[in-house]
Amino acid sequence: MNRRIATALTGGTVLLTALTACGESGSSSAGGGESIPAGGGDTIAAELVLGGPPEFQTRPDGVPGLEEVYGVTFGEFRSLDAGGPLTINALANGQIDAADVFTTDPNIAANDWVVLEDPENLFAAQNVVPLISTEEATDGVAAVLNAVSAELTTEDLISLNEQVIIDRQDPAAVAGQWLAEQGLDATGTQAAGADLTIGSANFPENITLANIYAQALQAQGATVQTQLNIGSREVYMPGLQDESIDLIPEYTGVLLEYFDEEATAVSSEDVYAALPEALPENLTVLEQSEAEDKDAIVVTRETAEEYGLTSIADLAEQP
Repeated sequence: MNRRIATALTGGTVLLTALTACGESGSSSAGGGESIPAGGGDTIAAELVLGGPPEFQTRPDGVPGLEEVYGVTFGEFRSLDAGGPLTINALANGQIDAADVFTTDPNIAANDWVVLEDPENLFAAQNVVPLISTEEATDGVAAVLNAVSAELTTEDLISLNEQVIIDRQDPAAVAGQWLAEQGLDATGTQAAGADLTIGSANFPENITLANIYAQALQAQGATVQTQLNIGSREVYMPGLQDESIDLIPEYTGVLLEYFDEEATAVSSEDVYAALPEALPENLTVLEQSEAEDKDAIVVTRETAEEYGLTSIADLAEQP
């Protein structure tokens, strides 16, 4: 199966790669592939080219964070896109040696790439969590969505993304199948009386998650409308604020950063604990899931084996 998926990367499928807002505050615009010298030094990183979204060069958890936390300075930074086809193709074609890629991207497994460990938690936790209007977070609605969060894993996200992005299956159908597999598609009245508009950001994973929320609530008696593929956080967040949208799948770390630019929490527990105080009064989060989709430094298997890389920290070693 990996060989089949890898072949698909050279075709149109890669254009559907999740241009996710997860690791950013909503930006998915591609750079022009500009190469920027990033310094030197007698380290493994100094011999390598790093690719990522333009913002990664200045983000606290981007190039500056790699230098401050790990002492890692790449020889060159190439401005590409936010985990999208420019970055994926550049890593696959050897135009860059390492990339900022999101951890649930099915292209990682398809190409047998290596996600470098982040022992110092440079990248904050990004657990999937329902962000909902406080007024609409009734006990019944919360119970349905919390049941979804209790079952959703990172492995599930990777599988869901593979089906939608690589195999081009319908997100609604994929969502329904996942609910059935978890036993969460049973009909009932737990959310009866609720009338919700569920939105999603403009990348496949978030659209699939919104479908999961919508179908689970509908099965339990809620009246649901969807507004899918809205756009980035800067586009859909005003809808949550003015209550034209009631619910959307979100990611804890970047959600905290969106409302509190000074936030320092990085662990799943600390990020989730900090959210209630950071959110406006009309918004709340329900229980977070185990599932995470976060930034990662990814290298090819060949690069990992050539330099003995398993962790970001290894990049600071001498070659």
